[in-house]
Amino acid sequence: MFEELKITGDNNCLVFEDKDTVKFINKGLTINNNGKNNIVRVGKNAILNNVIINFGSDNNVVEIGSNTNLTFTAILKIVPNNKVLIGNKTTMGGGSFICGEGTTIKIGEDCMLAWGLEFRSTDSHAIVDRQTRERLNKAKDIIIEDHVWIGAHSIILKGTHIKKDSVVSIRSVVAKPFNEGGVVIGGVPGKIIKTNIDWERPLLG
Repeated sequence: MFEELKITGDNNCLVFEDKDTVKFINKGLTINNNGKNNIVRVGKNAILNNVIINFGSDNNVVEIGSNTNLTFTAILKIVPNNKVLIGNKTTMGGGSFICGEGTTIKIGEDCMLAWGLEFRSTDSHAIVDRQTRERLNKAKDIIIEDHVWIGAHSIILKGTHIKKDSVVSIRSVVAKPFNEGGVVIGGVPGKIIKTNIDWERPLLG
């Protein structure tokens, strides 16, 4: 049964698929709203540990899937129509989603996101050609497919697309799409360093 709660501002709402199954740890879920027509959806059995969502504009969406365990801050910036979408069974130890200029950051199902991470679909400030003044660094969506493991302190920038069953190694900076799944991506800038891999979630050691 879905339960809809109004939050501050005009036509903003928080929707739980089943609130009684959601677990709040520490400060749980905090929503800071400076816009209208914004929505947060939370699936069943989600564990929310210091999740902070900051809406800086209108018509934004944050979706948190079922059976997730998450710690993050999401900043949906001053241009409207941004989306942060997190799939079922995904976990995140800590980090931030900075989403602006009407873009989407989409995280698939059963992803394992470590801590100290930053996902950024916009650079927030313009870089322009000196002669034409044309902007060179336009915002782009970020897509992380199902079952991707992203190591601690990595930065995932605009235009990134990581395919299913892949791993991003610790402290990598990824800034482009990859067409192949089952790979290890590492380095600055991130590149494929190993192919034909898969990974397993159980903790070792």
